[in-house]
Amino acid sequence: MNENNKPADKLTRIQNRKEPPAKTGSDGDNQKPARRKTARWRIVIRWMIPLFLLLALLGGMTVGYVVIGKQSLSEVFEWKTWQHVIDLVFAP
Repeated sequence: MNENNKPADKLTRIQNRKEPPAKTGSDGDNQKPARRKTARWRIVIRWMIPLFLLLALLGGMTVGYVVIGKQSLSEVFEWKTWQHVIDLVFAP
């Protein structure tokens, strides 16, 4: 039998092979930090969407009352103004 074909030689070659590099995140760690960042972004987005909707509602009410309705800006933030609007919209 030829020395190059010995089973022990094959085993040694297999053990000495370089393993493929492990997948790493952007900072060189395993993928767990990347998942953690993704989870953080999901939390941030879940809070940002309702916040943006609330800001859009307040901005739209303000623009509608001041620009379209030609009323003063100080009246926008008074409860009695919006109570009057609600009474007009939902009047029987």
